[in-house]
Amino acid sequence: MIFPRESDAEKVTTTNAVYLGIKNYGQEEVNKDNKDSFQYIFEIDGKESTFRMDNGTVNEDGAYDYPIQNILKEGYSYLVGISGNTIISAEETGDEKVSYVPKVQGTPGKRTLLNFLKTAMMPVGTTLYIYGGGWDWQDAGSAIQTRTIGVSPDWVKFFDEHDEDFTYKSKDGNEDNSDPSTSYYPYGGYNEYYYAGLDCSGYLGWILYNTFETENGRDGYVGGSTGIAKRLSKMGFGEWTQNVKAPDGKNGYEMKPGDVMSINGHVWISLGTCDDGSVVIVHSTPANSRTGQPGGGVEISAIGTTKNCKAYILADHYMSEYYPKWYERYPVKLAEPEVYFTFEGENAGRFTWNTENTTDGITDPERVSEKSPENVLKMLFAE
Repeated sequence: MIFPRESDAEKVTTTNAVYLGIKNYGQEEVNKDNKDSFQYIFEIDGKESTFRMDNGTVNEDGAYDYPIQNILKEGYSYLVGISGNTIISAEETGDEKVSYVPKVQGTPGKRTLLNFLKTAMMPVGTTLYIYGGGWDWQDAGSAIQTRTIGVSPDWVKFFDEHDEDFTYKSKDGNEDNSDPSTSYYPYGGYNEYYYAGLDCSGYLGWILYNTFETENGRDGYVGGSTGIAKRLSKMGFGEWTQNVKAPDGKNGYEMKPGDVMSINGHVWISLGTCDDGSVVIVHSTPANSRTGQPGGGVEISAIGTTKNCKAYILADHYMSEYYPKWYERYPVKLAEPEVYFTFEGENAGRFTWNTENTTDGITDPERVSEKSPENVLKMLFAE
């Protein structure tokens, strides 16, 4: 619960309310530059009411921490404290949470390469793509959900509430169809739907948190996707390089299981390179549904030139076999090598774990890094 300040205690009234969102969301004047004066809509006793928000405390850089905004989720119920026309506290109530048992289960804090990949599998097939998902409301760091152990019930609930016509941005992928009332894109530069799913960097940050941490609420690992691989190297976890080529089965280049690849605006994890040069990967990605709507999310995909490549056949098998509900909505994504191995600038590149770093990094007692994608997937799904 976000508690009211002691000086306001006598002025506070408490009531049950459902959060409905920010007034005029998506309009040009409602943007990150004036977020400190936003108005917030709640339903109280069947009527809509509009309030200001206590933005929290200010850090040394002059920015608020927005503690209430970082727990508010549209359509969820709260016990709110109100002082005048300002919400100064909120505690989530109700029974909106849902349970989910992942098809593959990682162990929090177990620092092995196999567990890193098991953890990466946990949100697969049940977490939709949200641009800014996993970042906090103000788009400055990790959301509560990516600093929490386990798959967030919020992701599962959001997935269950939608179908193949979900779009994270514009219907049919056409900017002329942009409609904030039916979209979950962060119009205005703040993450109103931070809780609903994951983008690529939010996904990687959640995996790292659940691999390295064992309790909720510690410092998070979410950061810009283009530089994640390089940052992991700077943290002492392994090697970063820009000497990257797309494998073709002949040039001797390969992506090892567990390698993290940052390109401009995206980050993905390798599950290994097939002998034809195609690569099985896992990531949170925008992807068109079977009805042509731009949705997507956390899935096993393939990098290759045709659907006959071995990586696509593997990805298609595991997504259809273990995640049928997802597979009904989304075909497996086939990513182009020239896109997924191309980058510019000083920050993108490939990261490979130093599995000999037994103090701070992760180890590889199962020798996962030496295995084929076929064998890695069999290990992950206990086949």
